[in-house]
Amino acid sequence: MIDWIMTCVSTTSYSVSINGNVHGYFKGGRGLRQADPLSPYLFTLVMEVLNLMIKRKISETGSFSYHRNCEEQEITHLCFADDLLIFSHGDSESVRVIKDSLDEFSSVSGLYPSPAKSEAFYCSIGQFTKSAIHSIIQFPDGSLPVRYLGVPLITTRLYRNDCKGLVDKVKARLNDWRNKSLSFAGRLQLIISVLSSMQIYWASIFILPISITKEIEKLMRGFLWCHGELKRGKAKVSWKTVCLPKTQGGLGVKSLADWNLALMASHSWRILTNKDSLWVKWIHSYRLKDRNFWDAPIRSDVGWGWRKILGIRDKIRDFIVSQIGDGSATSAWFDNWHPVGPLCRHITPRNILNANLSLDARVRDIICNGSWICPQMRDDSNHLLSNHPPPVLSTSVPDRLLWRKRDGSLTHFSVHDVWLSIRPNEPDVDWYHMV
Repeated sequence: MIDWIMTCVSTTSYSVSINGNVHGYFKGGRGLRQADPLSPYLFTLVMEVLNLMIKRKISETGSFSYHRNCEEQEITHLCFADDLLIFSHGDSESVRVIKDSLDEFSSVSGLYPSPAKSEAFYCSIGQFTKSAIHSIIQFPDGSLPVRYLGVPLITTRLYRNDCKGLVDKVKARLNDWRNKSLSFAGRLQLIISVLSSMQIYWASIFILPISITKEIEKLMRGFLWCHGELKRGKAKVSWKTVCLPKTQGGLGVKSLADWNLALMASHSWRILTNKDSLWVKWIHSYRLKDRNFWDAPIRSDVGWGWRKILGIRDKIRDFIVSQIGDGSATSAWFDNWHPVGPLCRHITPRNILNANLSLDARVRDIICNGSWICPQMRDDSNHLLSNHPPPVLSTSVPDRLLWRKRDGSLTHFSVHDVWLSIRPNEPDVDWYHMV
């Protein structure tokens, strides 16, 4: 396998296209050509070596201290392609371990960090310690926010200026099209297939500011109705109607705000299903801290992005349903498994504790031999809870989360189903098939 890979790397050759004709071949001096399909796999193999070297150095020296909030998952670095983020505690000994690992990796791979393209970020470090660290890594000082993978790394709110690049990108694409002879149907298709997808990457990471979504939609309206800038009186119908499905009298353009919410709901779903990912593990360790996701408070001392994720819970909570199996993975009070909804809306924490039950109780903890253990469930004066028999527990089937669509049917989670559930809904029009 190694011989095959080295053959691909060492026998590359190139030709030059001049006026559409290919001329000559010359041997590649080193590496693969750009966009070679082998390149990402080879890079992943090489970066795995760096990962192992850093872990080995940390275990051998014993002097490395993890960055705050990174110790439980033992996070030292994150990498995507050739973008590398390295974290450590702000002391010279920890930085020395990282530097030794990079030097060893460079000696065996020939890949060296570029000081001109690298930056060091410090937080709450004295000037003497900062100077000692700088003498080791010799990277220039950086300032936040910084862009990583095309988006800003921020802990404060996302401002309009932070999204200026996204708006400029949409404008540049429209300027390429507006002077071309496009029919109304052609402009509509470009809006649906191209413009609406340009903000998906940002919208899947942040809740975009309202001013940004309105400005992008204004550009889309102007291109649709006026072939350029929107002019007064040119729009034939409201944008809200345009964003309805064609069966309901619209044109099928997705509202950016609704689509943004549907994309962000996927983060909540990953947390609730405890998906096997580094980010979900980190959230459970340092944000939830053994609390239920639905019960986590929105605190001012956490990042703006996390507060936004918690802020959309009320909009999606009634759509996420727990289907009971053995009852071990579903919270008895906070998850949506009972016909009346989450029981925390009907039973106060004081009543739960007075019944000698825990706020962390699971569904199986309040059911015994097919009967309710919780007194509130047995003796509810309004009969809202007691009229519903307990679910039948199965020892061999685990609980699972499902998405309840607008018509009440249950399905597996998908962003498209979330959007169908939260978007504005109007009755179907009679003339759809005729159009």
